[in-house]
Amino acid sequence: MVFTLSACSGPPPIQDHLVGDVGHIEVRKSDHRIEGVVVGATQGSSEPDAAELATALSDETGAGLVIAYGFRSKRIPVAQPLVHMSPVMTRPADGRRPGTVYPQFRALLQNAAGGPLKFYIGVRSAHPKNHPSRIEVATAGLTFEQVQALKAGFVRIRDSAADNGEIPKIEMALNPLDEISWNVTGVKHHGVLLLAEKGLILRMPKIISTAHLKPIYTKVLTDWVAQGLPMLMQNPSGLTEMEVQLMQYGRMESTPSRKNLSGVVIGAPHGSFDRHTAELAQQLGYRTSLAVVAAKGFSPTEGGGWRINVNRPTEKLYPQSGPEQERATDRARVIYQRFRDAVLKAAAGPLDLYFDLHQNSHDDNIDVATLGVSPHEAILIKAAYMEIRQRVLRDRSGLPKVDLAIEPIDKVTFRARVAKEQGILRWAKQSLHFEMPAHQVFYDMRARHAYTEILSQLIQRVVILRRSSIAVRAPRLVPTLP
Repeated sequence: MVFTLSACSGPPPIQDHLVGDVGHIEVRKSDHRIEGVVVGATQGSSEPDAAELATALSDETGAGLVIAYGFRSKRIPVAQPLVHMSPVMTRPADGRRPGTVYPQFRALLQNAAGGPLKFYIGVRSAHPKNHPSRIEVATAGLTFEQVQALKAGFVRIRDSAADNGEIPKIEMALNPLDEISWNVTGVKHHGVLLLAEKGLILRMPKIISTAHLKPIYTKVLTDWVAQGLPMLMQNPSGLTEMEVQLMQYGRMESTPSRKNLSGVVIGAPHGSFDRHTAELAQQLGYRTSLAVVAAKGFSPTEGGGWRINVNRPTEKLYPQSGPEQERATDRARVIYQRFRDAVLKAAAGPLDLYFDLHQNSHDDNIDVATLGVSPHEAILIKAAYMEIRQRVLRDRSGLPKVDLAIEPIDKVTFRARVAKEQGILRWAKQSLHFEMPAHQVFYDMRARHAYTEILSQLIQRVVILRRSSIAVRAPRLVPTLP
């Protein structure tokens, strides 16, 4: 059911959409000034300050507005689907109550955008039991350079408002530039931040809701968003920018080399399913200046229990009873071709060297399956890894010393057979497929930072080794596009 709450000559009217008897969602379409941009608040009843700020942002910019009410008290997710690993979802105990209202929320976001959803700005309030002293921001589709510019813009506007010294200078942390304290995996990899080309979700500290600070920081944040949107959407400063391809089952994010280094690409084809690998690829690209292509989505959540493999034209059913239960499908073929084309484009020339990043919860070693790597080169790469690991971990006590096994000199558990025979690995003259033990490398933040540094240095060594060996070895034949 839809009915109009207000109608005036100013902003477009707000419409209220009832979702059964569990809640309702208010929607206002974006005006002609800024089509494709929507501001959202997913917990309007329990977080009224977030809903109020979202409305102020929409009023200031002309962006669309979507606010959900009544779902949190019933523990019904709004901003993301139910993330699952099986082909059949478990039905809620009450058949009349939906497990999630994300499909309705997503449809209303698209409606409010008035076309393709180009930018989503979410607003949340920190839980009363959580007392962060800063504004924390999750981002999607933005490079490190753009996030740095956003942070600098906030500091400039905030400091101008606080010049008289009568208000505290509240800090802002934005990922991936900064670590933030709340878990945004669901919304970034399966929910609202998967939908728009670019997006932000702000989580506001309790201090901002005080009567003294609320009007001041509402003005600071509306000015910040109003100034930041043109910078991010039009990029007048020419900052490094991601190219985002939105697809039915996920998205692909391509970041070019920051130093015009051609021929080398870092890929994360299972960026959502292999948690942390998309973020790792983007960190490595920033540190090494190499091009990056990361795929998000395409997991059993989006694929109906099947993980679309992306780096090869197949998909797998989860949970699986065997290691190689893959099937070729039309949708997997199309998605693989899009990923392959994105990697070849990011190479900005012949694809000479390709790194494919993955993680697993089974092994204790980093496994590196390879194509086009000689035994001598594998020995040099393994020795480089051991030297870098020893140096980086020297002053970081308590972190695991993860070993590396690499083909063709070692036996590896994950051989990437299908990706070698049918997928992306065969398109480079030299390919390295990394499988990292999640429990050793990713789960602990200190370990994640350390192994990001280790891998960035190792990748730089491999690039140097590859460049030095090109002149003295015959090239491996790679397929060509028809």
